[in-house]
Amino acid sequence: MGILAISAIMVAGAGFYLFSQSFPNFKPGEKKIQADLKVIRQEVLNSMPDLAPLRTEDLESLSSKEIDKSVKKRGTTDQRGVFVTIFEEPAAAYYYRKYLSNKRDALLFAKTYHHEYNYWIKGDEVNLAIDKQQLGVYNEKTGVLIGARSQKTIAQLDKSKPEKMEMNIQGRAIGNIVVPRPGAKDTLSQRCFDFVRNDLSKEEEAILLAIAIFEMVERKI
Repeated sequence: MGILAISAIMVAGAGFYLFSQSFPNFKPGEKKIQADLKVIRQEVLNSMPDLAPLRTEDLESLSSKEIDKSVKKRGTTDQRGVFVTIFEEPAAAYYYRKYLSNKRDALLFAKTYHHEYNYWIKGDEVNLAIDKQQLGVYNEKTGVLIGARSQKTIAQLDKSKPEKMEMNIQGRAIGNIVVPRPGAKDTLSQRCFDFVRNDLSKEEEAILLAIAIFEMVERKI
């Protein structure tokens, strides 16, 4: 199946409306998640700066450096921020909410110039939607993204070398996500990618950014 067919895998709908069928024992429940997603999304849209477009040729400029970062703890732990490029341009705004739970229950909403990303995190599994279309389930430990409709591997992030993780989509190597060194302050050491193909499709670009943003936020929590 070609990469152009990925869009057919993405199930149009309300983002996470199918989650309750797949994971009926989630706490908080679907109604709470839906309500919180709306609140989180609106907060990001209301407060984020103007975002610079991240075209394929610009992806290698995305960095792990943040502006407008804040952390609040009440009934939940809420963290938000905006990742910038190596040129200090705001590029990806996010809001992460962690619920009180014996296991990991969390929400993540992220916004770039072109896309919105929703993540419902339960343990090691991350239900991922792009622009309110359910894409599939990403396993943080294995780096495998399973398609919602096909139930087959769409993408694979090679985590055997965490300092440089190769991303494959439909068997095609499209780029490397890098882990910034702790305390790295120079611009090049803060980059999220050290290589991205220059012939990405729109679907490949969206999926690569979805996984990269998730991995960057997780390193910040």
